[in-house]
Amino acid sequence: LGLLYSMCNAAQVETQALRAKEAAKPTWTKIHGRTVDVETFRHPGGNILDLFLGMDATTAFETFHGHHKGAWKMLKTLPEKEVAAADIPAQKEEHVAEMTRLMASWRERGLFKPRPVASSIYGLCVIFAIAASVACAPYAPVLAGIAVGTCWAQCGFLQHMGGHREWGRTWSFAFQHLFEGLLKGGSASWWRNRHNKHHAKTNVLGEDGDLRTTPFFAWDPTLAKKVPDWSLRTQAFTFLPALGAYVFVFAFTVRKYSVVKRLWHEVALMVAHYALFSWALSAAGASLSSGLTFYCTGYAWQGIYLGFFFGLSHFAVERVPSTATWLESTMMGTVDWGGSSAFCGYLSGFLNIQIEHHMAPQMPMENLRQIRADCKAAAHKFGLPYRELTFVAATKLMMSGLYRTGKDELKLRADRRKFTRAQAYMGAASALVDTLKAD
Repeated sequence: LGLLYSMCNAAQVETQALRAKEAAKPTWTKIHGRTVDVETFRHPGGNILDLFLGMDATTAFETFHGHHKGAWKMLKTLPEKEVAAADIPAQKEEHVAEMTRLMASWRERGLFKPRPVASSIYGLCVIFAIAASVACAPYAPVLAGIAVGTCWAQCGFLQHMGGHREWGRTWSFAFQHLFEGLLKGGSASWWRNRHNKHHAKTNVLGEDGDLRTTPFFAWDPTLAKKVPDWSLRTQAFTFLPALGAYVFVFAFTVRKYSVVKRLWHEVALMVAHYALFSWALSAAGASLSSGLTFYCTGYAWQGIYLGFFFGLSHFAVERVPSTATWLESTMMGTVDWGGSSAFCGYLSGFLNIQIEHHMAPQMPMENLRQIRADCKAAAHKFGLPYRELTFVAATKLMMSGLYRTGKDELKLRADRRKFTRAQAYMGAASALVDTLKAD
């Protein structure tokens, strides 16, 4: 009973501390110079607004809602809140003004208009490649699995376009559900919930969910503290194979999310995905063993493919403070590689031009190369890095970052153990001297 009482009391204290922390949060955000009171506002897009409480959210609003007249009307209805100047964190107003100018310029140039023909041709090529992979599954299940895994990775890139509304407000989510739900077996809603936060707080520890790679991997000294010794020793060599296993963990997380959130249309698409591939493999003449080999190989390979290309642009660069402006987080938290190459763009789902994509997430991917000069000029204007690498240099940066981070943390731990051991020896010697003196 005493133990039960202690546990209940500890839980109560923890709950009270959490409530106190929530109560201490600011209830306002700053948009276009107005400090807007959002204490009672229920954001239609979920809790992403919480990431901008107590700071400027102008660029985030323009980025996510600049195309939506209803969002602008909703913003005007929100009341203002009196906030002392000392309570507003220092953020560079000139960065916000520059982003507003660039976004207006790109809209005037028509760069945010959907490009359905290019996206449709891209999507149809991927669908035909999936069908060809299934047809080859009975004869070479592993090779066909790698092929379909590449196609599923491309489905991930296509649904990425839909999730960013590149097809406009009417068809984008349907496009996303087709490639993420039916063809890939995932959840579009889960992806949007996670990915929008990644754009809102790129490379911010604790807020960018894509940095949650512990306890398996770490590219920075903060996260390295949460990785065990054995993983730090091998992470540079096990990173890519582990991505193939990690994707199966994601599979469970995604399905759980859809059930918990009662997204039954997405659950139905997942069921339809399995039914479609089971039927197609059976019609192609695949046995149960060859079908399972094909599917599991493909699932693992898509994890390696997606994780590798995402990591090239994000993992090895510096972590960004939460109060960074959109311009700062984009330039500091991403890199480009092969940015002028259309081939590299389609190979990587345009993850090779992440600086431009993070500057304008809802711009059609095929248009991003057209704003490279503008982004480079903005970085130069404000003394921010604009990193352009080759594919080989980006790969080296990512893999050497893993190796270096693991090596440095292991050395710190070894030094700490030596210091602790020396302290123990000195303590024992001191105790012995005291004992001799006493005798």
